[in-house]
Amino acid sequence: MIVAGIDIGSRAAKAVVMNDGKIVSSVICDTGPESVKTSRMTMARALDGAGLSMDDIEYVVATGYGRVLVPFASENISEISCHARGITWYFPEVRTILDMGGQDCKAINCDADGRVNNFIMNDKCAGGTGRFLEMIADVLNMPLEEIGPAALRSKQAIPFNTICAVFAKSEAIAYLRKGVSKEDILAGLNEAIATRCLNLLKRVSIQKEFTITGGIAKNQGMVAQLQERVGLEPLLCEDPQLIGALGAALFARDRCQGRAAAVAGKAQYGYSDGTGNYFITIDTGRCDGCGECVTVCPSAILEVATEDDGQLRARVKEEARKNLAMLCPGYEACLAKLERNCHRVCPGDAISHTW
Repeated sequence: MIVAGIDIGSRAAKAVVMNDGKIVSSVICDTGPESVKTSRMTMARALDGAGLSMDDIEYVVATGYGRVLVPFASENISEISCHARGITWYFPEVRTILDMGGQDCKAINCDADGRVNNFIMNDKCAGGTGRFLEMIADVLNMPLEEIGPAALRSKQAIPFNTICAVFAKSEAIAYLRKGVSKEDILAGLNEAIATRCLNLLKRVSIQKEFTITGGIAKNQGMVAQLQERVGLEPLLCEDPQLIGALGAALFARDRCQGRAAAVAGKAQYGYSDGTGNYFITIDTGRCDGCGECVTVCPSAILEVATEDDGQLRARVKEEARKNLAMLCPGYEACLAKLERNCHRVCPGDAISHTW
């Protein structure tokens, strides 16, 4: 049985080809301006590495930001589900995952089968993402692959007041002009990012079996800071950047074997930062996709969609997630103004807010 998974991320595209449950080929490429072309090129390279053609593939699952634009995919599944599934292929004992990607960070809690119990993502700001580190490397005039080892050589980490991509860049430039070493600047940024990630992880609970996925997991300096902040040594696979594509390939294998993906759990949308907490949580085990919440939401931020297991469930619209605090008036406001709101109309009591 030959299957494939492809992950079109914001900064990199990854593909994994599996044959009878074993990885036979994998590639990582830059994500170009056109996701369709990027997906074709990435898959072609992966297939070439395995000596296969597209005709040999029984099923392809796409994931990542550009998953809906992969023309040859049999199905697309969220990167959150794919990272949980992929990492438990290496480490079945993992329960807490920090996925540090190109443009956001996600904290995920999963079970032994790689099913997501809860997750939270910080996509409000680029700080702490792969793009952020690329920008800092450019400011310091260093190759991206060298900033991790450089941070480990620091003798005195410089404190940063913020890791907002714009202000942190300005602070880094100011420190450089004062003669502060690049190593100390990088160490200070890693400390600030690790602190933000720790707060994210606390929202889903930190369990002993902890791992980091995504491209930033290759950054030795960042991993060292996260280990210190979290107080746990993370389990790291051979290439953490491939985990999303691997999870997609494993879902593809399941489909060929006639198994559906179980996704019951809690989906949490929003973020936590200096301005406060903004969260909407949907218990997918209680939600039957009736759509009552969609019809009463005054901000039209909810929708009903088919999830990974083929069931209809409510969720926050993709385009609304980054502006949740601006768009959603909050349960208290809805309760005061509207007789019918998302909480009251939900027959399964599946929706909750933290404001």
